[in-house]
Amino acid sequence: MRKNCLVIGAGFGGIASALRLRRLGYNVTIVDKNPHLGGRAQVYKRGEFKFDAGPTVLTAPFLIDDLFSLFNKDRRDYIEFLKVKPWYRFVFNDKSIFDYKETIGGTLDEISKISSKDVVGYRRLIEF
Repeated sequence: MRKNCLVIGAGFGGIASALRLRRLGYNVTIVDKNPHLGGRAQVYKRGEFKFDAGPTVLTAPFLIDDLFSLFNKDRRDYIEFLKVKPWYRFVFNDKSIFDYKETIGGTLDEISKISSKDVVGYRRLIEF
């Protein structure tokens, strides 16, 4: 007899947990306060406008691939990932720009434009 499991939250973490539990043989029910799956990865429409409510860039696509592989599936048969360069662009009040890039070196170069002291702090964060 299968055990039942309840996952609260249908964001990326909740969905990943539910898939892993399902692979282990559990009957899984997911509940969420929102009407659609995805948590903060939602697009809301108001009239003719669309609003991005959360993560638009996946910085660890291999984690999605891992979930598909649990069920002997290839993510590329279902979803196409597109590279975005830069990953994020921040524009400050003074019109200066910070691009969060796909490589650590590229991001460190951007950080050094603002503060060379923060390069050391970012390296420590990555190591942590």
